[in-house]
Amino acid sequence: MSKLPLAARISCAFVLVLVGLAVVPAAVHANVSGGCTATGTASKSGTVDLTTATAWHVTAADVLTGVATAPGSQRTAHLKVDLFGIGLPLLDSTGTSSTGHAGPYRIADYSPYTRVLAVAGNSTSCDGSVLIIVDDVSPLTTWAGVLGLIAALLGLIGMLATLTQVPTGNTRIVGLVVGLVAGVGLGLLLQEMAILDPANALDLLFPGGGAVLGFLIPGILRRQPTAAA
Repeated sequence: MSKLPLAARISCAFVLVLVGLAVVPAAVHANVSGGCTATGTASKSGTVDLTTATAWHVTAADVLTGVATAPGSQRTAHLKVDLFGIGLPLLDSTGTSSTGHAGPYRIADYSPYTRVLAVAGNSTSCDGSVLIIVDDVSPLTTWAGVLGLIAALLGLIGMLATLTQVPTGNTRIVGLVVGLVAGVGLGLLLQEMAILDPANALDLLFPGGGAVLGFLIPGILRRQPTAAA
């Protein structure tokens, strides 16, 4: 049995896995536990109960503030932003209080960079998360969206170029790299479109799957040399 059809079938399986993940709606939910409550206020969009809200929809003109109340004194507090399920620390503080305040934050200061922001935090006895979506900003007008699109296109072009190449070790390494770039770009773009949840670690299937796919596909469309008569 030829190895090329097998490689093609494996590659198609990875594509189906990634597409299947892409069409699942983002798990956009706020989740506050530990007996705490949280309320967010947007200057234009109004107030939302972050303890139960599915997502916080705001506009570029909004200024955000927040207040959280705990059943007891909290000694530590940590805040992070999630990307591909990986937390990037924003704030670490210590103190003794049962009430915390945040803001004001101007959405216009952040919306040129991203329109979807997954924020999570935890304190001594409470933790919570929320997905903030800027409704009146297009995914392709943010830095994250534009860079994601460029990376996805460049990676895809690179992967297509390897289809007819001799599947040597070097070609497969190149395919792995361009597949990784394509996966990161596509995942980032889908996060900006609020199709993927940036807090979901399964988003890593896009760069990981892209790298594996890029490693497998070199030479799939290459014509085999004809044996001399």
